[in-house]
Amino acid sequence: MNSIERVKAALKFEGPDKVPIMNFGMPNSDVFPLITMPSEDWKPGYAKDEEGLFPYNYAFPEFLKKWNENMPEWAKDPKYENWWKKPHQEIDEWGCIWEHGTIKTMGHPGRPSLPDWSKLEEYLDRYTPDPEDKSRYSFFLKLSKQFGKNQYRMALLGPLAPQWIASNMRGFENFMIDHAIHPEKLEYLFNYLKDWFVKNMKCWVKYGGEPHGFLIFEDLGTQQGPFIKPKMFEKLYKPLFHTLYETAHDLGCEFHQHTCGKIDKLLPYFIDWKLDAFEFDSPRMSGYTDLKPYRGKIMFWGCINIQTIYPKGTPEDCEREVWHMMRNLGTKDGGFGAYIYPEPEQLGVPPANVRAFTKGLKKYGDYSKIPPQWWVQPTIEVWKDNIVPPLPLIPKNE
Repeated sequence: MNSIERVKAALKFEGPDKVPIMNFGMPNSDVFPLITMPSEDWKPGYAKDEEGLFPYNYAFPEFLKKWNENMPEWAKDPKYENWWKKPHQEIDEWGCIWEHGTIKTMGHPGRPSLPDWSKLEEYLDRYTPDPEDKSRYSFFLKLSKQFGKNQYRMALLGPLAPQWIASNMRGFENFMIDHAIHPEKLEYLFNYLKDWFVKNMKCWVKYGGEPHGFLIFEDLGTQQGPFIKPKMFEKLYKPLFHTLYETAHDLGCEFHQHTCGKIDKLLPYFIDWKLDAFEFDSPRMSGYTDLKPYRGKIMFWGCINIQTIYPKGTPEDCEREVWHMMRNLGTKDGGFGAYIYPEPEQLGVPPANVRAFTKGLKKYGDYSKIPPQWWVQPTIEVWKDNIVPPLPLIPKNE
């Protein structure tokens, strides 16, 4: 199979030859990213009330180079020299504020940028990016034509997801309270963001990206459960998510969604709304046992658990965990894909464990090499997060 066929077969449980790999920018990836970029016309930090705010770091190096060459006057102060290496604040295109330390990461949401709901319309008028600005798409359109022809092209929307944008605007605590106190405000904002993301999706098709799928990144739960009670989640989020998934399917594409958190109680809704695949950085956070009822009903992309096994386990643990992900998240007919975390050094993952992940995929990711008995042996019911069980045994007489 080629990469496109492999991902499609895994999504539809139609017998892929191998586990598809999502490893953006690397030769072994079956998936090629189409990233929605900042507009060439974006001018962060130029407004008087944006002094001290630098461009949010999802802006790619070429954008940052141009910004540094034509930075606002306040940023020329010697105290801001090499600003990206010092603690600082950044602003994204939606006006949201991010805190950055001295380690290069995506940062953390900072102070609320919309603490007062009464200023919502004024805020949206000022900070809504133009989703139809072709400059957002042109860089990856060119890259895709050079390098993405034979891969499953996955358009990364936003690049922040609707719920994440709303949370950053309001501040996390305000946002959680809004679900109970101001649900009509959230419904209005979600509807507004939904329309923006629908345009974002359609533009990837309109401008020639030829995407096979779409992807959003957001977190929906804590280590113990969803942020929001399932019934409340269904009421407030169905109009948003169902529309995005439906639009993807109307465009002939699939929809993939990242989340962290223990969100197994929300899975029936996502399956009902026709989401095609989830991506879990830490699948053991939801738990293999609690995900078992949904195995075979929706595809799971998974990384070796980034909280425990990947950074703290042995290479042998990481290699062996590949099989346990295949068995507990997928089926013999597909339904599992490997997600290679793009910045393992930020997690403290030893290089040997990164190599072991790839080695495990070569050992266990080829479906033709998996003993048939392995698929029918009972799975473990009680898991310890830092323990990787042994591989299944094959009876000597078989």
